[in-house]
Amino acid sequence: MGEWRMHISPNKAIDVAHGDGAVYAILSRGLLEYDLTAGEQTLRTAANYLSDVSPTALAYDKDSKIIFIGYENGNLDLLKDETIFNLPAILQSTIGGLKRINNIKCKDGNAYLATGFGIVVVNINKREVRDTYNPTPMDENIIDVALTEDSIYALTEGGILAGALSNNFLADPSQWEQVNAVQNYTSEGVYNSMVSFEDKIFFSYNNEIYNSDTLYQYTNGQLEVFQNEIEIGGLSTSNDFLLVSTAGSVIVYNQDLTQNQSIYQYSHGTFASPVNATYAEGFFYIADKNSGLVKAKNAFESEQILFEGPRFNSAYNADWQAGKLAVAGGGVDATAPAYNSEGGYTSAEAIWTSFGKHNQPILDNKNIWDFISVAVNPSNTDQIAFGTFSELPIVLIDDGVNITDTFGYSNSLLNSMSGAPNGLAKITDLIFDDNSNLWVANSEANRPLKVRSEDGNWYDFDLGNNVGGSGTRRIVIDQNDVKWMGVDGVGVVAFDHGDELDDPSDDQYRILTTSPNSGDLPTSTVEGIAVDFDNNIWVGTPEGMRVLYNTDNIFDASPGEYNFQKLLIEFGENVEIVLGTTQITDIEIDGANRKWIGTANSGVFLLSPDGLEVEKSFSVENSPLLSNNILDITINQNNGEVYFVTNDGLISYRSDASAGDDNYSNVKVFPNPVHPDYFGPVTIQGVAYNSDVKITDVAGNLVYQTTSNGGTATWNGKTLQGERVQTGVYLIWTSIDDPDRKGREVGKVVFIN
Repeated sequence: MGEWRMHISPNKAIDVAHGDGAVYAILSRGLLEYDLTAGEQTLRTAANYLSDVSPTALAYDKDSKIIFIGYENGNLDLLKDETIFNLPAILQSTIGGLKRINNIKCKDGNAYLATGFGIVVVNINKREVRDTYNPTPMDENIIDVALTEDSIYALTEGGILAGALSNNFLADPSQWEQVNAVQNYTSEGVYNSMVSFEDKIFFSYNNEIYNSDTLYQYTNGQLEVFQNEIEIGGLSTSNDFLLVSTAGSVIVYNQDLTQNQSIYQYSHGTFASPVNATYAEGFFYIADKNSGLVKAKNAFESEQILFEGPRFNSAYNADWQAGKLAVAGGGVDATAPAYNSEGGYTSAEAIWTSFGKHNQPILDNKNIWDFISVAVNPSNTDQIAFGTFSELPIVLIDDGVNITDTFGYSNSLLNSMSGAPNGLAKITDLIFDDNSNLWVANSEANRPLKVRSEDGNWYDFDLGNNVGGSGTRRIVIDQNDVKWMGVDGVGVVAFDHGDELDDPSDDQYRILTTSPNSGDLPTSTVEGIAVDFDNNIWVGTPEGMRVLYNTDNIFDASPGEYNFQKLLIEFGENVEIVLGTTQITDIEIDGANRKWIGTANSGVFLLSPDGLEVEKSFSVENSPLLSNNILDITINQNNGEVYFVTNDGLISYRSDASAGDDNYSNVKVFPNPVHPDYFGPVTIQGVAYNSDVKITDVAGNLVYQTTSNGGTATWNGKTLQGERVQTGVYLIWTSIDDPDRKGREVGKVVFIN
């Protein structure tokens, strides 16, 4: 309870290093540690260990046995003996320009950090910045550094500069010498990696033309081509080996620069795309941008070091229903497709399954990309629908594993945005109703609201000329089976199909706009929409939030009787609108009827059930949240885990609310027992909605009482007087405001002090 989880792909590694009995691999958004003796792995992220989100560089100092982890924003972590020491000097500095740590090299008690503005020298023993070197007068981006017995080399995109390690004035650019033998070829590419091996300098040049890179050797002022016409991912040295990572292989060279071997294939069949490698205890450990961390003895014996996670890190939209999470991994580029082909994925019981062109033969030779919407059928969670922004609008999974159906213009009523048969379609949202009918927001179609019935038939609906051809947003279904959909340039449309889908005679719709008597919305763009437990409709717009209370008579109300209301808080003589004009991108309702609000640039807010109180707020400044730009939110109503979809990936927070259960069918009390060193909350989950919860000792004496948030209650382990309880067994009792229901014991918890 109260903890965060980052959901990252195990398949994209950035760097690798061999430490004391372990191999460490930087992944996008995390650090993977692999214990060489036990074969065990530990994933560390900003949610549970690291000081920041996006690691970019890795190095190990053998003398101090410290792992250095550099980040995109200049932050720096030092890891030793399961303890992280954070050194935020670069991050907090007032230096302009890029602070990114590109590479790290260690020598003689110092760590040399190649950054976007120069070289930062860290004294390892004192754990403090010792100096900053400026190889160039313009503070150029330093791509990499290399260290020989007496010299330091700085690699820029256009060349190499050298200085003497004994020189105490390397902060002065005039103390550096340009290596004139290295030509500036930035018109055709950049230099991108450098190492020192056997007192020689090796560095790579990345040409813009694929497979036209060059590996150079620089010795005693002489420059020669070591290898060319290859595609180089990275260079490293390990255990007297020079390791050259190329597209398709890791080439291993001995000390005399003869080739030892080439690891040109993986046993799991994926094309080798290494970016760096190291050697430890008879195996090569490879950081691969498509296969993650790979352990290889040679080209014929290898394995992936994997953990459960999504295949890719991209995320745009998500849905949780009845124990299954589904994520659409595409995106948009303003109003155009992003042409992201990573598809989508699901997670159930900690097992992730992916869907896309990479593993679904049914999509071969199809112009499909940008999965931007998703829906899980709560009546059958093996059925998942993904909507796209492409030429193939919808794919359907019926067995939880394979895409079984695709729906386009010839086998459905779906329309392209332009109306042309082979044009793009944009499916902005999908939702299954209680009868397993799939409702679809088909943007810019003449009839944008469509449905595929459980028996496979398609229907669309007339919503009036103002709605036809307009862009769509999200769809929700209220407790009266009314569909509410955001429509660009209009506002919100409410629709009821009546008794039968195929009978238009009893269809009803109501359009709610910015007009003072027809909705009174602050803007005609509605990005977020939700239905709460009282059947109120909450909407989020670029100009703030509004709520519609009188929804039951929406089709019979007179003008002015179905206006959205502002949420106002009085402070003395002043009145403020809750969240003001914050741009709201999504609204979700948790098990306690609280409102989780996603914003475009302010992170997340948790509002009380009536929306008048901010109970929590999360941003990148005060939490592990990946980005303040929230694209979507979905909630595991069983345990209260809230998933935040951001433009930088997926992260979740275990909240203190869940759906109530009047049957008490799966009550959980955790942790249990409570050990002396635990001071967090004791959680009681699976009780009836908003139960009165009492904690007593075995003699029946009241120790603590509270009210559950939906189906979850928490206890801080203290008495009503604020003292930690004594060692013993404590009983948990609940009751609800119902004369026909009596209080009942739902659990026990043991405290050990």
